[in-house]
Amino acid sequence: MNYSEEHSTELPFVMKAVLMFIVGVFVIIGLIGLILPIIPGILFLGLAAGLMTKVSSRFSFHLQQNASWIKFKRCWRSTSFLSFTQQVKLTFLVAARSVIDAIDSLVDFIARKK
Repeated sequence: MNYSEEHSTELPFVMKAVLMFIVGVFVIIGLIGLILPIIPGILFLGLAAGLMTKVSSRFSFHLQQNASWIKFKRCWRSTSFLSFTQQVKLTFLVAARSVIDAIDSLVDFIARKK
């Protein structure tokens, strides 16, 4: 397997170190978010994975083979025709729907426990 085909340019060491620190912070926030329902854990884990693809060509290669990541990238690219303000609005609407779905599932969970 040739992992270097994906990334032909190397980042400077300092940039890699900064990105790895940010990835570490995102992973910690993401893991906390999986436990606490207030923080969107999956979002931060996805951001960490996206940044990690910039640091490691091997990680990028394996992530590009993942069906869920391919689906996510396809959805992300499908919004490229929107303006920035429209993308922000869409992001807000998706986040609001996620919050409403989470509240709905919490109410269903509480109702089942009673």
